[in-house]
Amino acid sequence: MVEGRYQCNLDSVPPTCHQHTQAIGLSSVRPERRLLITFDISTAVSKLGVLGGGRYGILAPDFDYLAANHNMFLHAVLIASLLSVVIYYSMICQRRKALAKTISTAVAVTIIGLYLIIPCIYFDAMDIKNPALRMTFALAIVIFIFRTLEAYFGYAPDGATKSLGMYVTYYLFPGEILFDAKTSMPLKATRKDIFQNFWRLFRAVIVNSLLYSFMSHFDYTPFGQESRHHLHPKHLGNCFFIALYFQQNLEFIDPVASAMSNAISGIKTAKMMDSPVLNSRSIAEFWGRRWNYLVHCVLKRGVYKPIRKYGSATFASFVVFLASGLIHEFLSYTVSVYHHMQVPADSIYKPSNIRLGSNLAFFVWAFAVSSIERALGGFSSMGISPVRCPSLL
Repeated sequence: MVEGRYQCNLDSVPPTCHQHTQAIGLSSVRPERRLLITFDISTAVSKLGVLGGGRYGILAPDFDYLAANHNMFLHAVLIASLLSVVIYYSMICQRRKALAKTISTAVAVTIIGLYLIIPCIYFDAMDIKNPALRMTFALAIVIFIFRTLEAYFGYAPDGATKSLGMYVTYYLFPGEILFDAKTSMPLKATRKDIFQNFWRLFRAVIVNSLLYSFMSHFDYTPFGQESRHHLHPKHLGNCFFIALYFQQNLEFIDPVASAMSNAISGIKTAKMMDSPVLNSRSIAEFWGRRWNYLVHCVLKRGVYKPIRKYGSATFASFVVFLASGLIHEFLSYTVSVYHHMQVPADSIYKPSNIRLGSNLAFFVWAFAVSSIERALGGFSSMGISPVRCPSLL
């Protein structure tokens, strides 16, 4: 059998992309992964591109992994459903009572403390060591933490607090529910919304499959590892593709969550990602409108508004970036460091390759850069336009 260099993976799940390396033959494919298509690339044609000549295959989706990933989210939802009831009666309903602040503070501190240790307890109890499965569970926990904060500070959406059932639905929902501005009722998803979400899902699967296969062929460093200098063109090129890689992960998760939510509940949700890496023309547009809109909303209600009530907009923005950095440190630790799985020495998931503190440093740097952009944009009244860059920059 002629050996191919890599297989294109249609399930768009990063861990499965690590199952192949250069010069891996089709005979080495895991028995549970069925080959959907095989095709040959001649040596002559291969000279025109990055692929070597040989036989290539497209693997069927890993349904066992998808089912396990789904179970991770459901387990997180089951835990949070119980705590959301406690939050509703101790924070939402007690807001106007004399001891409300004392009770709410005690409950908020307890619940957030539980959320910070639950992932480690759960991973040990269930022996979960796969980083991608851990990430699914931990990401859900992060959203629940910020929704607890917005309830504590009184900034949960009015429509979400109308009843226990509505609040529990909102708290557990894997997306940003859109409420009617007049009635405060959740907007209903139309057939067009459902169709668009399924189309975005189909498109994300195709794009992710091609991107993951391309990047895994080069060990996720398509420009090589000759230089690690931060401003070296090759290093910047690798960083661009890694950013695109993470964007496409969320571009895949977004329509999955939206399509399922729309079809099951009929509730309309906001689009989570809007091609931030390729289409953003400013730092403010990247963070504020295009990158992970769900997290943007919960950070705004759970961190920015409470701080802004007592401080300046600049300080509130700094605390938001600081909170985002700390929560990414939490994810790095629980997903890749705590009782980790055995991985290759050069894997991005190996604990020695995880620099705790680097996420926090990045978000502090991001705040500094966004502040400079805001300062430059503030001179528009003097004839200097706000900073606007070509989308690829």
